[in-house]
Amino acid sequence: MKAQCNQTLVDIAVKDLKGAASYLKDFKVRLKAQEPRKQQPVAKFSITLSKGQSYRFNVAADKGLPGQPIIQLYDGNKLQGSSFFKGKDYKSFDFPCTKTGQYLVFITFNEGKEGCAAGVLSVLK
Repeated sequence: MKAQCNQTLVDIAVKDLKGAASYLKDFKVRLKAQEPRKQQPVAKFSITLSKGQSYRFNVAADKGLPGQPIIQLYDGNKLQGSSFFKGKDYKSFDFPCTKTGQYLVFITFNEGKEGCAAGVLSVLK
């Protein structure tokens, strides 16, 4: 069954939390394929995180499209966490916040392929 590029993907991502975290916010993304050698399309979202909280970022993808989503967290231009690490894709990553402030969430698709995904920000219990 092909997932819809809408609330269905958010529901899947939230279900993957399995009670370990509480939902805070979602990021829905649909990006078209990009030609080789061109800059890959990126969806960017600004969020505020609080010192002393531990957060989980996870992502669910529409399996009917070829793009494998990557969700990343940046503080300015410094990468803080990613669902793609050492050549392997993961559904989530955790981030223990040590500084209250504005952060950026980026969602891309491997190799610039077309994709649809929902990223979810949650706070760990």
